[in-house]
Amino acid sequence: MAKTLIVHVGPGKCGSTSIQTELARRGSLFDGRSIELTKAMIRQFDADESVPDAPPQLLESASALLADGGVAVLSYEVLFQRRQALRNFVRLLRPLVDEVIVVGYSRRQSGFIQSAYSQWLFRSPERSAEVRGILQAAGLEPPHFTGLEGHFVAAMKTDMASARQLADNVILDWHAGYQDIARLLAPFDATVSAGFIPREGYEFSLLADFYRRCGHASAPLPATAETVVNTQYDPDLIEAVHLAIRLGLPVPGPHEHNAFFERGVDTPPLSPRPEGDELLDMLRDYVDTRYWEANRAFCREHGLSEDYFRPRRIVSLEDAEDAVAGEAARRRADPDLVSRRNAAIAGRLASIMFERYLKANPWAGRDDAASHSCDRFLGFPARAG
Repeated sequence: MAKTLIVHVGPGKCGSTSIQTELARRGSLFDGRSIELTKAMIRQFDADESVPDAPPQLLESASALLADGGVAVLSYEVLFQRRQALRNFVRLLRPLVDEVIVVGYSRRQSGFIQSAYSQWLFRSPERSAEVRGILQAAGLEPPHFTGLEGHFVAAMKTDMASARQLADNVILDWHAGYQDIARLLAPFDATVSAGFIPREGYEFSLLADFYRRCGHASAPLPATAETVVNTQYDPDLIEAVHLAIRLGLPVPGPHEHNAFFERGVDTPPLSPRPEGDELLDMLRDYVDTRYWEANRAFCREHGLSEDYFRPRRIVSLEDAEDAVAGEAARRRADPDLVSRRNAAIAGRLASIMFERYLKANPWAGRDDAASHSCDRFLGFPARAG
């Protein structure tokens, strides 16, 4: 039986949680085939070009998996940016296997930047201060922009440097990233298979695609429909945390107290199209234009559809700069635009806090007709009396 090492490199925000959930699912094709790594081990393997002394349990674990079933899997999204570690792990394990398959994914850069901000970066005081400094240096007033707008504007002003990962790596150029991985792993005859994740207009099974890239044309998939695994945090809560950081108030840092953000919210946004969305659309389109040619080269190299990455419209740097300057002037002339936005967020958050209180204390202090009306609005069962 041929022995195969499969390395899933992520990156983060590109379907990694869905894939790792499948790898851990009882009865999945790769159930029990994963090699466990610690963060310390990954840092150790990333620190030097030479392979460090491997913990005996790493080789023992890989050898046992390969002897038992012929397949061992490494799935760590950080390996896309920790490429020296990736190289050293493959170099260490290559003598144990007949082939190495490296699988990774991508997405439109505008969606990646927004998702990374809305998951981690919005709650980083250091990154928030950096963005404020970039906007101020450009003659812009940070309070006039939402946190997400400021994040995109700063990325535009720094040619994407400020949109780097928390680990300080800029990984937005998929073509360059996967070329670098292929170059590092070329001495070990590794196959690098890169794809993109589903999006509107490109619906398909990510898990089936992953298995196909691993050499399995068909695999038993879960009966339930595939869904987004990472919880989408409420945008007003994200903006409120951004404002709290600006005021110097304590907030959860990146990767801290995720449950606080993951609690469900029934109160809908006050407006489906907040003021300023036109500016965000322009900035998103600029980002996708910025990477369009690199994405086309990436698609040609990996046999992917270029249309997936095609910008909705071509927006030059000059066009994006003009849009930011025009919106900044409009908001300076009418400060109430910002006040109305912040007031709407504050009001909705108060409603959300009340909603959560009622869910935790469904009958607390609600004995009048108004409380019965609130019951009906929130969907609680009718009470006698």
